Amino acid sequence: MGLGLELVGANATWVFENDRIDINYSSGLGHPRLLRKLKHRSIPYQAISRATATGGDGNPQLVLHLRPGADPLTEVAAGQLDDDAEPHQLELEPDQQDLANYYADHVNDHCSLNPDAGSPAPRFLVEVDQAPRRLKGFDGEATFDGSAVEFHWHEDASTAKHRSSRRRFPLTEIAGVRWVRPGLASGHLQLVLHEETADVSPSDNDHALLFGLGYGSTATSLPFAAAVLAAAQAAGSATSAGRPALPAAAPHQPDAMSRSEILATIRELGELHQAGIVSQQEFEQKKRELLDRL
Repeated sequence: MGLGLELVGANATWVFENDRIDINYSSGLGHPRLLRKLKHRSIPYQAISRATATGGDGNPQLVLHLRPGADPLTEVAAGQLDDDAEPHQLELEPDQQDLANYYADHVNDHCSLNPDAGSPAPRFLVEVDQAPRRLKGFDGEATFDGSAVEFHWHEDASTAKHRSSRRRFPLTEIAGVRWVRPGLASGHLQLVLHEETADVSPSDNDHALLFGLGYGSTATSLPFAAAVLAAAQAAGSATSAGRPALPAAAPHQPDAMSRSEILATIRELGELHQAGIVSQQEFEQKKRELLDRL
């Protein structure tokens, strides 16, 4: 069960709650811009397949492996992120290997209680911000107002895009989102439509926005793509993997702890304190918080 304890790393602080892990990313300029832009993520245990703790010659890392289909951000990223920008990887100090191992076991204990932990999720379980967004690309701009994605082409856009009569795409027409990480002169965001009729180059596709030359950075384009994908699923579209869409995950509601759960948590806290994993101050603070729930 979650303890509400914090594990502070170089790139983020993870808080282990009763039903989820809250991740608060470090905001310093030396950290990846994507993580600074995300600021916070809440990962329910039911979205996690497993956790691993690594060490080797480098610093220990605690890594969450999410179930396929559980997180729109992970689905859109499709393994294209650099290691330091991975949102579910905690960088620890050399002397924290035991902590990494302990919390990996802790997460895996939760996962063992979920018979579906090793299976793809039928719907998104991790929430993303679906507020209206605007994304500047090399050849135009994309806006998302919560109900549709609309493109506005710049003079650098191809003749085919300027000639297209379509610029607005309601969520009900969107089956998925394809994101190719921006490079110096590459990358794009493309809507995958239910009624796709031809394979058209992104440069001529009227529902694709080109990146490159400083436009469409990962920090802005990836959250945009994830927001559209999550909203499309909630609107009844298919996901990018082609599975039938189900209702989006309900807003997080913290689980109430029973008296027996509270007492068991206090006992577990005491064991962690005795083992030197939890300080006296942390133990007393969490013990008071838990006793206040009785």
